[in-house]
Amino acid sequence: MLDYFTLHVLALIFVAALFGGMAFFAFLFTPLVFKFVEREDAAKFLRQVFPDYHRVMAGMAIIPALILVAGHAYMVEVVSLLAVAAAFLFAARVLAPMANTAREAGDTKKFSMVHRVSIMLHMIQFIVVFVMFIRLAQ
Repeated sequence: MLDYFTLHVLALIFVAALFGGMAFFAFLFTPLVFKFVEREDAAKFLRQVFPDYHRVMAGMAIIPALILVAGHAYMVEVVSLLAVAAAFLFAARVLAPMANTAREAGDTKKFSMVHRVSIMLHMIQFIVVFVMFIRLAQ
């Protein structure tokens, strides 16, 4: 009955959830917060949420990588997912605090630069996760 349910399929499910979570947060949740909440309150709220988001997404990238390690044939996927996880942890530990400090200090130029780097990093991660999803789905 569950012959199709393998570690490969389990990893694929986690990668799909990671991709969906990233898409939801970037393209629906964050814009809706700014749409329905005053800009300053939305910014404060998201500054509180982003570190948790980054840590959860790092975990969601690590889990399928660990599952795929057992397969020995998925080293590209494992390394890519671990790189995505490392980038999420970098964003949580370095970029988010740097952006918060710049925002609180009123340094709009530095905040814009950090924010731009954060968005570019997220888009790269998004593309990598999508490619890993496609590779695992084949």
